[in-house]
Amino acid sequence: MRKTAGVVIIIYLVMGLFSLSLPAQVQKFRVRVVTEQANIRVKPDISSEMLFQIPEGTELEAEKKEGEWFLVLFEKADGTKGQGYVHESLVEVVSPERPPVATKVRPEKPIPPKKEEPVQKERKPELKPEKKAETTGLGTTATTVFRNLSIAVYGGGAYVAASDLNQAASGVAQYYFYALGYNGQSEFKALHLAFIYGLDVFYQINPDLYLGLGFDYFEGAKKNQTDFAVGSSSYSVVTRPGIKDLPLRLSLLYQAAELFYLRLGVEYHLAKANYLYRVAPNDTWVEWRGTASGHSLGWVEAAGVQWSAASWCQLFFEGSYRYARVKNFHGKNIYSDSTGLNRTEEGQLYYFLVQVSPSVSYPALFIRDRVPSELGVINPRKADINYSGFSLKAGLRFKF
Repeated sequence: MRKTAGVVIIIYLVMGLFSLSLPAQVQKFRVRVVTEQANIRVKPDISSEMLFQIPEGTELEAEKKEGEWFLVLFEKADGTKGQGYVHESLVEVVSPERPPVATKVRPEKPIPPKKEEPVQKERKPELKPEKKAETTGLGTTATTVFRNLSIAVYGGGAYVAASDLNQAASGVAQYYFYALGYNGQSEFKALHLAFIYGLDVFYQINPDLYLGLGFDYFEGAKKNQTDFAVGSSSYSVVTRPGIKDLPLRLSLLYQAAELFYLRLGVEYHLAKANYLYRVAPNDTWVEWRGTASGHSLGWVEAAGVQWSAASWCQLFFEGSYRYARVKNFHGKNIYSDSTGLNRTEEGQLYYFLVQVSPSVSYPALFIRDRVPSELGVINPRKADINYSGFSLKAGLRFKF
């Protein structure tokens, strides 16, 4: 009987030791997301690739806890199950109250919980709690300022009014047609179209709103040339108005929907206007060239659509309207002719009318060192060049 009892005791001891040598079974439990968004990553590492994002309040089934990370199950967009790691700073345990940690039990020398604390402190510095994870309309998540940034580059075309510049180019040509006795018709093509390109840097304020800082650059010119003969003399009249503009922009972009956004901004315009008037009777010629710079405030409003080309890049198309009028131009006018004469005049850009008869006058625009007041000049004023107009752009937005 004593032998039998001894055998039974030995068997229980062996079974007990065998069970202690096995890994402790991991009990499944649930966690709840407590931040606005929680990143689920491939590995328990802050720099690991992100698999999915879970909104606040969602409960997840957790398999185990590894250090500061929970291994959780989640449902993908296609309905299949996925598995990944979420940091403990983004969730709270809802069942059971204290999750078990999968470790090996060492019966010969149990490790008290207090001795695990130094190990936690010696972990890599990169395993820091994620403060917050957000989804931006531009398709990037950020835990730092750098990751909240995106850069957009684009190009396209712009339509501008050019106002006084166009009227003066046409008026100078008409004046010389009248002065040289040309009665024919000449089709004048106004300057309106310009090439445009630029760059914007956006910073995410919240999931739907972005602060942008950027610039556009556009320029355009339109040459008109009319060759004609009056009697035995041949003439050529050339006009070429041109514009350049560099608007520096501060704007707000609102992500109205996943594929659609609105943008509103204020701009500071660094504008230039230039002109060329050339008259060539027979084998001689006279020419006026002027370039002036001005500046002004304006505003811009835009709407656009966008599609993801890659996880880090989007393609977008944007239409915008810009308002800008510049009146304070200052520059130089250079007069030259076929005799070799050159004369430079520095001053303001003026717009005025040249009266050739009581009922006929022609607009002109020149840089003068004082307000034009010579015979035949009426209604002189500083030029008002309208850079307002529409533009269409296509570009790429790169995300960090």
